[in-house]
Amino acid sequence: MQEADLPAWRGSIEKLNEKQRDFLLLALYTGLRRTECRELQRQHVDLATGVLVVPMTKNGKAHTLPVTPLMREILERRCDGLEPEQELFARVSAEHLARAAMVVGAPRFMLHDLRKMLATVGQKLAISDAVLRRILNHTPARADVLHRHYVALSAEDVREPLTVVQERLVELMRGAA
Repeated sequence: MQEADLPAWRGSIEKLNEKQRDFLLLALYTGLRRTECRELQRQHVDLATGVLVVPMTKNGKAHTLPVTPLMREILERRCDGLEPEQELFARVSAEHLARAAMVVGAPRFMLHDLRKMLATVGQKLAISDAVLRRILNHTPARADVLHRHYVALSAEDVREPLTVVQERLVELMRGAA
């Protein structure tokens, strides 16, 4: 999926149910992997402190992200009335969600394309590689000693750049060049 596909993608996902649409938008806004997003529980969302915790990730390390305004809207809706251990996206089939979106007219995409879209837009906005790695919870190459062992960014450190990337994604979905 390319940036030019975002308006059609956004229009198509409006035809999905709210929970499916929220899943796709949260995946796009956070760059979470499909399993990370699918397994989010109410206890992983702290709206008071504005932090989202993904306790189990591909690299085996817990991952935190700041809750930005766009994420807050989705997370408040998904968390409403849930007990701590309940999943935000219970009964959403992450494996079939892209296909469901394409059935209602979305351009061809895979869920991983949403993660790549966040990274691409961030790169075009001159967000540093260290910040993008932190947002995506992407481990630097072994040879990259600086980023692997010395640079340590918190969720708060990436709040502003993540917000900027998300705002640009919204503009792109609206068809702004």
